[in-house]
Amino acid sequence: MKKFRAVTVVITAVLLTFASFALAGSSTTTTTTVKDGTKITTKVKTDNHGITTTTVTTKAKDGTVTTTTTVADKDGTIISSDDPEARANAALAQKERQEKQAALASAPKRGRHDPIQVALFQTVMSEDLRKATVKDGVFPYLTKEFANDRVIQTLDQAHVDRYAKDYDFRTGKYKGLSSFDHAPAFLPVDVYVESFAKLEQKVGLNRTTNKLASAPFLVYTATITSEYGGRPLQVTEEGFILANVEVTRKFAEKIKAAIRDEIGPDIPMDAAMFRRGAEGVTVERINASEALRSLFKKK
Repeated sequence: MKKFRAVTVVITAVLLTFASFALAGSSTTTTTTVKDGTKITTKVKTDNHGITTTTVTTKAKDGTVTTTTTVADKDGTIISSDDPEARANAALAQKERQEKQAALASAPKRGRHDPIQVALFQTVMSEDLRKATVKDGVFPYLTKEFANDRVIQTLDQAHVDRYAKDYDFRTGKYKGLSSFDHAPAFLPVDVYVESFAKLEQKVGLNRTTNKLASAPFLVYTATITSEYGGRPLQVTEEGFILANVEVTRKFAEKIKAAIRDEIGPDIPMDAAMFRRGAEGVTVERINASEALRSLFKKK
């Protein structure tokens, strides 16, 4: 009977974990494990801003109950904790970040014409724009503008697409069941570019009729993030939908200018030394379905 209850608790915990991924905004998951008579209940609550509060309640065989609470931001940095081990780890992580930032600040920087490695993520389109375009959308036209640039070199698109499917580039964490992760993964690039496109009705003066009229405009927005810190850059471009190729070209030029002129001067010469990850890094990850099946294996 006790074994049955233990399995039921684990199944319930896993189902709750799955359910949390279906909710938008804030979410709460609770997991319970029993080992050698000690019951450990972990409650994780994530708010709309990505702040995570983890409460761990441990009940020993003799009935003693201890509770620790740790609060971390969306990047996993601990804000506060009453867990001594967590505080020690946070202090060590902060020290390592400070040392890395100091080394990065004093490191020789790349030359003006040295290559910059860039990851272009697929353009996210609004539903109305998606219906108005061909199957491949606007992204192929955007990537074409980067094809022959001698400085800004884009990573193989298939590689980027595979990564984007599984990982969040800001944290390197797997987008699936995070409880099964063992190590983060990152792309071997200097800059990440996220782009967004939508249709928007713009009102202006018709030169032919000299009257006010509305027309569909293609509106682009890009968020450009450096691998080496600093606030992300925002770039926008818009124009009449029938001039979409020209609008896309201007948008790409703005992105490239922002990368070259604003991010480029701060990229270290030995970039690979300061990146969070490199191509070919092996990431140990447990397959979720295999983990679930293992719950029912006979011991």
